[in-house]
Amino acid sequence: MPFRFEWRDETQRAITYIAEGDWNWRDYHHAARASAFTLMSAEHPVDSVIDLRGSTRIALPAGAGAHLRSFGRVTQARLTGRAAVIGSPDVDAEGLRDGVLQTADGFVKFVDSETELAALLTEWADNPPAR
Repeated sequence: MPFRFEWRDETQRAITYIAEGDWNWRDYHHAARASAFTLMSAEHPVDSVIDLRGSTRIALPAGAGAHLRSFGRVTQARLTGRAAVIGSPDVDAEGLRDGVLQTADGFVKFVDSETELAALLTEWADNPPAR
C-alpha cells in the first residue's frame, strides 16, 4: 500500500500516516478511513503525523490546496485537528503562513526535521485541545 498507518509510539498520542513510493490522495484518504478502528482504542486525544519522507514523488499530487486541509480534519472523536507533516516537498497553498495551514477543524504544521517534529508533538501532548 502506498500509505500505511501506525501509532507513533506506545503512548498513542499521535497516529502516523506513512507514504511509501508513489501515492495519490485516494491512497491517503483510504489509510485515514482505515485508521478509524485503531483510533477508537485511544484513551485520550490523538494528533496526526503525515510522514512523506518515504515518497518517491517530487511534488504533491494535483489538488494539494484542497487535500492538504484534510490532514487536520477531525473524522473521529479522538482526533484533535492538529496535524504535522514531515518530508513534504515545497508547498504553496492558499492560507499557508509560516509553515501553518489553518483548517476547519484545526491546523496543519509543516516541519523540516525529526527533531522539530518530536518537539512539536511533546508540546501538543503537554497542551491537549479544549473540547
